[in-house]
Amino acid sequence: MTRIEYLAELDKYLRKLPKEDYQEAMDYYIEYFDEAGPEREEHVIQELGSPKEAASEIISNVLGKHLANNDKTPKSRATIIGLTILSLFAAPLALPLLLSLIVFLLACLAAGLMLIFAAYLFGLGGILVAAITLFESFTLLGLSLPALSMGIGASLLSFGGGILIWIIATTILRYSGRGFVAFVKWINHKRGEYV
Repeated sequence: MTRIEYLAELDKYLRKLPKEDYQEAMDYYIEYFDEAGPEREEHVIQELGSPKEAASEIISNVLGKHLANNDKTPKSRATIIGLTILSLFAAPLALPLLLSLIVFLLACLAAGLMLIFAAYLFGLGGILVAAITLFESFTLLGLSLPALSMGIGASLLSFGGGILIWIIATTILRYSGRGFVAFVKWINHKRGEYV
């Protein structure tokens, strides 16, 4: 592989980077080859590794730089998400393994969301049963005072249970969202250590 082929392949992998990061990386590698000279070209290529490995390292460094930047604008978040996806696909991993991991994580996420949705429906059902039981208990007003009391008590119990389940589901949803974000950051951090 020659310098031109190496830089062309590296260019192909880095095309999706933000413009200034892309230009900085390409300038660095061109200057590195220029300083080495044509006689050390093969040595430099062996030293740098394959263009895919070099691109993976560059993308991880750029992603780390953007994560370290505490800018919370939507554009910054979109850049971080895009760079994370790009770093996953630029890494020298087996594509089937990567795709199976992504599908597994999405399936776990979908299953968790369905459980939380079911809990919300269960809580809503408790609230609706409370309303119906309260209405039915007032129809027993003239017939039996103990039946009225029992109906009102069951209605309050059902209402309280429904509200409690709703609050628990909301809390679980909030913390699982934060946990998922922390998990993604942890994976990216661990991935950066081993690249």
